[in-house]
Amino acid sequence: MNLALAAMATAQNLVSNPSFEDTTHCNLYQPPFEEAVGWFSANLATPDIFDCDTVEPCGTFMDPSDPGIQAKGFRTAYHGSRFAGGFHWYGTDSLGSARDYITSKLATGLEAGRSYRVSLFCARPKGHRRAIDHIGVYFGPDSVHEPHTTVLGVTPQVELRDPNSSFLVDTNWVELVDTLVAQGNERWLVIGTFLDDPQVNGIDLPPLFPQPKAYYYIDAVSVTPLIAEAITEQPGGYLHLTATPEEVSWSSSRPLETLLLFDAAGRVVWQPDFLSTATGSVDVPGSLAQGHYTVVAMIDGQRVVVRFIK
Repeated sequence: MNLALAAMATAQNLVSNPSFEDTTHCNLYQPPFEEAVGWFSANLATPDIFDCDTVEPCGTFMDPSDPGIQAKGFRTAYHGSRFAGGFHWYGTDSLGSARDYITSKLATGLEAGRSYRVSLFCARPKGHRRAIDHIGVYFGPDSVHEPHTTVLGVTPQVELRDPNSSFLVDTNWVELVDTLVAQGNERWLVIGTFLDDPQVNGIDLPPLFPQPKAYYYIDAVSVTPLIAEAITEQPGGYLHLTATPEEVSWSSSRPLETLLLFDAAGRVVWQPDFLSTATGSVDVPGSLAQGHYTVVAMIDGQRVVVRFIK
């Protein structure tokens, strides 16, 4: 039997005030600093802190009886009574539009070569009709603050995606998870969208809701070191996937369980029947319209995603 490493995310969360529950005072409008201890804006934009506390709300009151809140999208917190929110995308026809980022200092610096589980819970307010495919998380040794309201000039190491959808469309809380291998001494994280509007992979959702922007609620942010313990198991499978407008090819340890093609609206437009070989290829239907497409393949619980433009 072979020895493999099983990652177990049982260590301490390095994010302080991960659910924004610890408040300071609310005398000034300086979000999120005034409403959530340890959280700041990474530029001059103003990310929001929402509070479902009906007695002493600190931040924007998530009042279910408020017609404006209902139109935006009422949501109770995933954990506790509070959560953050911000703008992530204004559409492909925009340029230089505002971006909301939330940033916080980790309890300790990350260790070089060590793996960390990075996660948060995300929900899309129903009143915002645009959606994007991921939320980025940047890790750096120092804090980031740029004197403007638009895209930050850093590149995120982690892209958090919905495991069940090509785009972040769910109005209920969904956990987004990925793994980071640290370079060493990363002490600050920044959460947001780090691409200019024309480069963002996003969609418009029917019906056309009043707000033509992508806005997301965020709660329960977590960065935990993965503790490796030795167990006996067979090595896991592998899957390599490529796609062009003409062909989808794969090489894997066994035949694929699933192969799906999604259009830019997140709809399944093609599912081939022939997946009975570990290495193979299938022709993409020539009748597909021009646009962005996403291919998703599954094997042994492993999900691989590739994209192409026709």
